[in-house]
Amino acid sequence: ARESGGPFTSMFEFLERVDLRALNKRATEALIAAGSMDSFGHRAQLLAGLDSGYSEVSARKAEEAAGQGTLFGGGDAALERTDPELPNVPEWMEHDRLIREKEALGFYVSGHPLDRHWAVVQAFDQVNSANLHEHAGSPIELACVVTKVQKQISRKDSSEWGKITVEDFHGTATILAFKDTWQRARDVMVEDAAVLLTGKVSGREQDEENPPIFLDGVVPLDGLSESGQLAVQIELPIGSDLEADSFATAREVLVAHPGAAPVELRLGSDNGITAPRFRSRSLKASADADTLEALAEVFGKSRVRIVRIGTTSGPPKP
Repeated sequence: ARESGGPFTSMFEFLERVDLRALNKRATEALIAAGSMDSFGHRAQLLAGLDSGYSEVSARKAEEAAGQGTLFGGGDAALERTDPELPNVPEWMEHDRLIREKEALGFYVSGHPLDRHWAVVQAFDQVNSANLHEHAGSPIELACVVTKVQKQISRKDSSEWGKITVEDFHGTATILAFKDTWQRARDVMVEDAAVLLTGKVSGREQDEENPPIFLDGVVPLDGLSESGQLAVQIELPIGSDLEADSFATAREVLVAHPGAAPVELRLGSDNGITAPRFRSRSLKASADADTLEALAEVFGKSRVRIVRIGTTSGPPKP
């Protein structure tokens, strides 16, 4: 239809020009969810207007078949049918949009469920799905999103266990959870959940290329920023040239973003020895992206990050 009639200008025109016998409503819903009609309006709007669009097109085609096509196709303008307008409804939240994309396509397109947790995820970026083979036999922490859960029954003792596929910014990994660990984790390890898991990377020779992780524990990423396990860190190179009111402004930022995370000042980068760090006795902040973005306005994006308490994390990767 596009090759013969040119680009589509609206969802309704699209419905008029395609053969609805070949493209049913469910398929059109999938096109909307996948983002292929984003130029016509936002996805919630398009989906909410789909029923009325289909009904109007069906009515027009029925009239055409009955010989009444002039009522809407070049006859008296007063008798022409008006094209339905898209309803005014709120846009989907990012989480809902991404879930619908994945349902339609099997993968995410316009973003990633971990995007909103990026400030926390970077505190655990030493291990990711792409470098698991480098940590064979070692305990690890992995920030990821659950994409598939398969419940299995053990042949040995008939106990239930879980085989879970997770995804991060680098790829996918397989998680194996057995017996009591699975019973504790099963309510958290659900599809589309953003989580921080702890476990041990398989050291078996047969798993060398793509080792699974044997699960020990899991917590949702939501709330981790207020768990007290993370700190907000500002790194300043020795001899930094700062505005005179930089620390006063930073204090205002931290007070405006209260939370459970300690605030640290790190002088210089590690260079053979650990760079000295100083922790505020009076200030604590929320360890989230909003706090980092506000501090980045003062010190620069490369100088602020979230770190795990007790670690000596290096500067964030580009």
